[in-house]
Amino acid sequence: MTGAIHLMDANQSAATVGGKAAVLMHLVARGFEVPPFLAITPDAFADGTLAPDRVAALKHHLPLLGPGPYAVRSSAREEDGQSHSHAGQFLSVLDVDAADVVEAAGRVWRSGLADNVAVYRSTQGLDGTGGAPAVLIQQMVDARCAGVAFTADPVTGRTDRVVISAIAGLGDRLVGGEEDGETYMIDKANGAVQEQPDTPVLAADDLAALHALAQKLEATLGGPQDFEWAFEGKHLRLLQARPITTSLRPAPLADDHLLVFDNSNIVESYPGLVSPLTYSFAQYAYSRVYRAFVRVVGVNEDTVRDNAAVFDNMLSRIDGRVYYNLGNWYQALALLPGFAFNRGYMETMMGVNEPLPPEFVATMAPPPSGLLSRLRETLRVGAVGLRLLWAAIRLDGTIKVFYRRLNAALAEPAANYDTLPTSALAARYRRIEADLLDRWDAPLINDFLCMMAFGASRKLLERWAGPAGIELHNEAMIGQGDMISAEPARRIQAMGRLAALDPTLLESLADGRGDALDRNAALNQAIADYLAKFAERCTEELKLESVTLDRDPSPLYRAIAAAATAPTHETPPVPSATLDSVFAGKPVRRTGRFRPRLGQEPRSRPRKSALRTHPHLRPRPQTPPRRWPPVSRPGPHRDRRRYLLPHHR
Repeated sequence: MTGAIHLMDANQSAATVGGKAAVLMHLVARGFEVPPFLAITPDAFADGTLAPDRVAALKHHLPLLGPGPYAVRSSAREEDGQSHSHAGQFLSVLDVDAADVVEAAGRVWRSGLADNVAVYRSTQGLDGTGGAPAVLIQQMVDARCAGVAFTADPVTGRTDRVVISAIAGLGDRLVGGEEDGETYMIDKANGAVQEQPDTPVLAADDLAALHALAQKLEATLGGPQDFEWAFEGKHLRLLQARPITTSLRPAPLADDHLLVFDNSNIVESYPGLVSPLTYSFAQYAYSRVYRAFVRVVGVNEDTVRDNAAVFDNMLSRIDGRVYYNLGNWYQALALLPGFAFNRGYMETMMGVNEPLPPEFVATMAPPPSGLLSRLRETLRVGAVGLRLLWAAIRLDGTIKVFYRRLNAALAEPAANYDTLPTSALAARYRRIEADLLDRWDAPLINDFLCMMAFGASRKLLERWAGPAGIELHNEAMIGQGDMISAEPARRIQAMGRLAALDPTLLESLADGRGDALDRNAALNQAIADYLAKFAERCTEELKLESVTLDRDPSPLYRAIAAAATAPTHETPPVPSATLDSVFAGKPVRRTGRFRPRLGQEPRSRPRKSALRTHPHLRPRPQTPPRRWPPVSRPGPHRDRRRYLLPHHR
């Protein structure tokens, strides 16, 4: 052994034999199966060639690696390090015969003097002239298959799985980017295969061996690793290892709770696939608005702050669709006084058709156990009742103030925003957010009072008349015409009547074209007025990716044509015969019966906007009235609820 040539059991430092060779020597000393190799130090070369005495030393040690062919590769000082991988910067020469090893070693050493290496090192803050590497000579593996593996996912940053890329034969085509390999995902904890190709190169035993190697390698080197490997028959060989240099997520926290996701109502607001932008905004808006709501009903600020994770995760996006995280909704409701007493009643008010299992919810808000606890909870309920009574008394004034804020926020013409720079747009958005999102008091109070009235009236009629009472309740709640939210539909019906007598105009509108509108000045003006007020009321209007009607009015034209040819439907009043049958023999209750207008929204209710409140907090009959624009249903994804156990995450 000379000072310039070191066999793999020498256990030298990176300063002597370079990063790649030093790591492999470290792994060999700890029992890893690495193909035999030796390393030549950088100072053994002069003008890119080995001195005669070192050539003789190399030829003396080469047979100790076993018969060729050999791989001749670089091992620069900072190569395969924690901060600088030098991947792809140096030359590697494969399938080298023993007679050609000296010449190949000189070529690899000289590749460290190339311009690309100097540029790479300079951009990484390294000495641009210090790139000449040590040279590693390793016995080639007659590979059945080979590839690379990562003990954490370098793309998503997840540290709970192993990612493997494999190819038949040698892995140089894969590493060099000449061919795409097969991708496998393995659960790091238990080795379960999460993803693999239909006709895999790797068998189950191969994957198990790679999983074991990944775990051992990460434990030995103290962090996530990117390593090259090859199977020689059934024998797994480690070719090199280096730290993963991309950013990784923190290790996931253990969570053994059942998660329940439900889209019973939100599918009407966010149907079908939803973009990440829309989802992130909805998630943020729900978080801010419902923090404000629980403050309105008396939940103290410390409790709101301690439950930040609950409010920040009331929605989830699964397979591109939005769901309620019901567990977090229940936890938010459990903050309200009286939830432990009246959970079933609150579920009725929310419109939840499939409540969570009692034992699951009991962990969130167990009933008060002692007399003192029950008294304390009762006092909290009374305090909230007084707050709501005072809020109801002041509701008209609260709505007027809210309207002033809303109208001020929407006063500036939308066209003004088209020419603003990004910084100005951000400032306008923050101002609107501060004026509205954190002060969404009128819709919250109004809707919560409606929710209470809806739930209470439904329970009362069910107790008085059983299923017939529920049917009567539905009849009373459906088809209320005097609602601000129904104004777009009424306007479209009126525009349909204006267009009904002109077949040419109807044909144009039905095709989504407005080229014949000059034939009807009244309709043209009505459409302009509609767009000025309701341009955002397009199909799937709450999605930020949806095209609004001012940019594409064709859906409005088609709706007008449909209204012009549709038969007129009047919502009949609740038949007196139904009332007589429900309240037969109960004259007092019949006298106090619910009128058909029960449950309608107040005339002064704030108009809808992109910051719409939670649909559960609005009276919701079992059969919703017909509405425009039509809601597109999510095709084959009509599942209303999903249960996620811990091992499915």
